[in-house]
Amino acid sequence: MRGPNPGWAFRRRWPVCRPDTFVFFLAPFFVSGINLAACSSSDAEEAHAFSGPGATPSTAFSADQIAPKLAPEGTAKADTSKSEPKPAPIPEGMIGVPGGAFTMGSNRIGEGDEQPAHTVTVAPFLLDRTEVTNAAYRECEAANACRPHDTQSSVDNGFGPDEAFRTPDRPISGVSHEDAEAFCAWKGKRLPTEAEWERAARGSDGRKYPWGSQAAEPKLAVFGGVITEDVGSRPDGAGPYGHLDLAGNVWEWVADLYDPYAYHRPTADRGIPGTCPQIRAAQDELRRKMLFGFTGKNPIPEGCDHVLRGGAFNYGGPGLRAANRVHHPGTFRLIMSGFRCARDWPGGPVDPPQ
Repeated sequence: MRGPNPGWAFRRRWPVCRPDTFVFFLAPFFVSGINLAACSSSDAEEAHAFSGPGATPSTAFSADQIAPKLAPEGTAKADTSKSEPKPAPIPEGMIGVPGGAFTMGSNRIGEGDEQPAHTVTVAPFLLDRTEVTNAAYRECEAANACRPHDTQSSVDNGFGPDEAFRTPDRPISGVSHEDAEAFCAWKGKRLPTEAEWERAARGSDGRKYPWGSQAAEPKLAVFGGVITEDVGSRPDGAGPYGHLDLAGNVWEWVADLYDPYAYHRPTADRGIPGTCPQIRAAQDELRRKMLFGFTGKNPIPEGCDHVLRGGAFNYGGPGLRAANRVHHPGTFRLIMSGFRCARDWPGGPVDPPQ
């Protein structure tokens, strides 16, 4: 079966929309058909914590209760200090990303599914320095842990023979979401979540591109062309923690289902999307309200798509923004799509609250 035309598949965000293009989406779609918020009685209970008998702010304490208890002279003091756990070692080819809060999403730019900018907190994690290469993927094939990539997608999408994309150090592409998961599992890793991916690309300063605010140019990323290049070939475009090719070369599958309302759910501050039934309900609501541009130029999904991040070799520079979201069915095996792997990082550092 022929793959989709690249103009349909990956040009949903080029050029970047005007700052006010999608503001009108943010109000109307929250009102019917789907529950986007949740409340807990714990807030009300906490508000009345001092209202019960004997629990008022004016409760008095004796001097003995307030004064510190001193140990008798000569008594050994107990060591109450606790040693901090050491971070797990970082495997070769991976870079640590500290836990903490960061800004995810955008305001007045991009499509409605990218808005609003909001604070998300993630735990420390490890992420591959580069996208997975053809050479690494072939090792997985040789171990019978991965199936071969799709060899027809490059021709179907007008980029010529597949062989040109298969030198050892170019990124693997033409693989599905399941293929990516299988490789990462074989390596004892996993796909990054969408929030983890954006954290690695934006750091703690909310930058627009992995390298900063400067517009994309050839020395920073592989984009606007007709073929991939060796991973890590644009060191000047490194992200805030040192990862390479987070913008351009190939789109990268991440773990999450694509949820157009993800940034408005009660779990948004943890970067957790809705369930597949919730996502389907959201997509049905978008169709009823005829908000067809809300999810970009790709059609509103019928099922539960997966997210891809980062842009690709054939994409325009403005669309390489680190907050840009793209979606496709997880079964798609496109010449523009690859991946990198992640891993938990127990004991890793956490940025202090700002």
